[in-house]
Amino acid sequence: MCTSNSFFTLDNFQKIATIVIAIANLFLLIKYTNFKNKKEDKEKENDRKINWLKTLILDHNLSKFYSFFDSVKAELANLRIRGMSDSQKETVDSKVGDHFINLRRDFIDILLAIDDKLYKQILEIIDKLQAHLTNTTFDDGINLDVDSKFNDLILEVLTKSKTDIIKLLFHYRG
Repeated sequence: MCTSNSFFTLDNFQKIATIVIAIANLFLLIKYTNFKNKKEDKEKENDRKINWLKTLILDHNLSKFYSFFDSVKAELANLRIRGMSDSQKETVDSKVGDHFINLRRDFIDILLAIDDKLYKQILEIIDKLQAHLTNTTFDDGINLDVDSKFNDLILEVLTKSKTDIIKLLFHYRG
């Protein structure tokens, strides 16, 4: 039998349960607030990076990106001459190499200020493009004076690389 002096009366149990629930609610509120603040801080950081990308890269240097592809395309058009000597190919390759250096200085290296991963992804695309163009230029088995070969091995690869970089920039979320 329960006596009224017993510590575990129904009234005391209700008061203890109310205190435990209040403490649990307070704990959960603190955890939720901390989680929400961290999430908001991360979103603010991502927004800041996207704004930097827009301001530093896209607003001021995107024209250099497009200009690079136009210049390289124009320079590589010189490879359409039948029977080019290796020294003529070296001249074209050297000029194309200069365009790659300028792109890296004027466009790609600035990405380091925003995001290392984005920088590495774009640099990898550009490095593969340059290697492909150099290998194709000096491959004696490829006749770049043939329109279909030039289009397939030069122009299509240039367009794909440009599109891949634009996709990376477009999908960047910080």
